[in-house]
Amino acid sequence: MMIWKREIQQASSALLTMQDLSVLVIDQGTIIDSIDYNIQNVATTVEQGLKQLQKAERTQKQGGMVMCASVLVIMCFVLLVLLILKEIIF
Repeated sequence: MMIWKREIQQASSALLTMQDLSVLVIDQGTIIDSIDYNIQNVATTVEQGLKQLQKAERTQKQGGMVMCASVLVIMCFVLLVLLILKEIIF
């Protein structure tokens, strides 16, 4: 009878240990799912950031071209006015 009681206690102890391990495995699975979700969010955010940087670079380059073209047009206008004034005065 004592042997059966000891075996039942050992089986019960083993069962409790297995239940504890089961809880740990479930918790780790939840943590891994959370990590995976965060990694996917980071990847998406990095892609969006890259697109915004590329757009900013294009805009900045175009802004420089527009500024250069504007300066050239103004200089041409000033030179035209000077030429007209030169003809009128001299």
